[in-house]
Amino acid sequence: MKPNFEAAPEFATSKTAVWWDMGDCPVPDGYDARRVVPSIEGALKKLGYSGPVTITAYGDLKHTPEHVLRRLSSTGVDLQHTVK
Repeated sequence: MKPNFEAAPEFATSKTAVWWDMGDCPVPDGYDARRVVPSIEGALKKLGYSGPVTITAYGDLKHTPEHVLRRLSSTGVDLQHTVK
């Protein structure tokens, strides 16, 4: 896992893009997928980032339950189907 770095003051309010590999880090069973965005934004805020955030989840979406995909999409997560 890569280390997380605190925001330098000149970047604290910059736009932040999150690329999420759902193959390596799927939504855990029983976890409400609608909580993903607030969790990511909260982690970024703890590091000092307060600008707008875009989240792109990618992977073989055929392996993700439909209800999880719908909940993620409803929160603004961009879903990208990719295969190896």
